Order: sequence, then C-alpha cells, then structure tokens
Amino acid sequence: MNGLTLWTAQALAIDFIVIIALFVSLKLIKGWVSNLHANDEITKRDNFAFGLSFAAGLAGLAIVLTGITNGNFADTLLEEAMQMAGYGLVGIALIKLGHFFQDKVALRKVDLHDEIVKGNVTAALIEFGHIVTVAILIRSALIWVLTEGWHGLPIVIAAFFIGNIIMLLVSQYRVQLFKRTNKNGDCLQQAIKDNNLAVGVRYAGFLIGSGLAITAATGIAPYNAENINMSLIYWAAAAVFSLVMFIILHLITIKIILSGTNISDEVNRQKNVGVAAISATTSFAIGLTMATLLGN
Repeated sequence: MNGLTLWTAQALAIDFIVIIALFVSLKLIKGWVSNLHANDEITKRDNFAFGLSFAAGLAGLAIVLTGITNGNFADTLLEEAMQMAGYGLVGIALIKLGHFFQDKVALRKVDLHDEIVKGNVTAALIEFGHIVTVAILIRSALIWVLTEGWHGLPIVIAAFFIGNIIMLLVSQYRVQLFKRTNKNGDCLQQAIKDNNLAVGVRYAGFLIGSGLAITAATGIAPYNAENINMSLIYWAAAAVFSLVMFIILHLITIKIILSGTNISDEVNRQKNVGVAAISATTSFAIGLTMATLLGN
C-alpha cells in the first residue's frame, strides 16, 4: 500500500467494520458451541479458563486476518467487504476444524471443553496453543498462495490440511515424549486433568513454536500457480524439513540454556512453571527466528 488515499481509507474502514463484526460473531459462536453464555462464564463465574479459551479464538482470528489484509485491496468496496468477510468466516471455520482435530485426535483421553468449563487453566492453555498454531498455519497458507481473490482458496485449504496433519505428528511427539520421560507413568492427558500449569505452558509454547517454524516452508518452497500439485508436495516436504530443524535446534538450545537441569522432572513432577516458561519461550524464539529468516 503506497500512502493513504481516500480510496484506501474507505477500504480500511470497510475492513475494520468487517473485522469487528467477525470478532463479535466469534463470541456468539463460542457461546453456541460451548452451550454456555460467554458473559456469564467470564463475569459471573469469573472462569479464567473460559476467558483464556475465548481470548485464544480472538488471537487466532486476528492472526488469520493478517494473512488476508496484506495491503492489496479489491477493485470495489463491495468486493473488499465480501472478500474480507468471506475469508474471515472461512478462517473461523478452519480454526474450529483444526482445533477439533488437535483436541479429538491428539488428546483423545481428555475432554478439553469439559475441563475448561470446570475452570482448568491448563486445559485452556493447551487449547490456546492449538488454536493459535492452527491460525498460524492458515495465515502461512494464505501468504504462500499468491493468487488474489477466491481462486486461491482451494489451495489454501489443501495446505491447511497438510499443515494440520504435520501438527498432529508434533502433538503425538509431545505425548509420547511425556510418557517416556515421566517417571510416574502418568500420561500427558492426566497431567492436563490434574491442572499441571507447567505442562500446559510448555506444551502450548512448543506447539506455537512448531507452527511458526512450519511457516518457513513458504520461503523454502515458493508457490507455483502453473504446477499446483508439485507446489503442495514441495511445501509439505519443506514443512517437514523445517519442523525437524526446529526440533533439533530446540533440543540443542534448551539443553544449553538449562544445562544441568532435568527439565522433564521440573515440569512434569515438580510443576515448575518458571522452567516451563523458559522452555516455551525458547520454542517460540526459535520458531519465530525460522519464520523470519526463511519464510515470506
């Protein structure tokens, strides 16, 4: 966008109106899906976990919208409004779908929704990680596909599903790693039910860092509209490569930063939120660095 003109000001005003409407609709959808009144949970019950879960949706939607509002406007204000609203609603639907897969496939032994209603903050943190990560993947796909308008939507959805499959592998990696390193024999899902805040912080941070690292694939495997199938294959391969690099870099970095510390014991058994926060921040920092240096 080159400067602020009357046209761009009008388009921006339309975009902000649509964005506010999308945020309001997200609140209504949250209450409808949860079969709860959002205001009652947040203000009357002071359910911090529910508020955190709702905030995750807002953050996720905002992340997705940054992939839509890239400074290029449609030819007319009506087209701009329809495109913003359409992609926004698709974004909400994809966030919900990706969130469902992460919750029901990766963590089958715990019902995050029920735990959040009970006020389980760890469950809310896990959900926060799921939603934000899914949103990052959607944004990455939107930026990767250079096609403007609605023509790129099928490719965005295809890239979204590929990214979610990869993230399911990440979730399973964390679940199995927890099981292998936890001396008590408890599983990750049990730690969530026990409201182990440290586990939630570390898990969410690792997921978000992984999602950021996967966005590096947008720079490694450029989109080619003339060969969409190969572009998707290259993107998937680049995403897996980026993820493997992220895991290796994370293992090396965290071992150096917290040398001499049994991280798993500190987080899983001692519930050390400080150590978990360092681990989560390290994940975020590595993922963000990869996304910045390699992504678009």
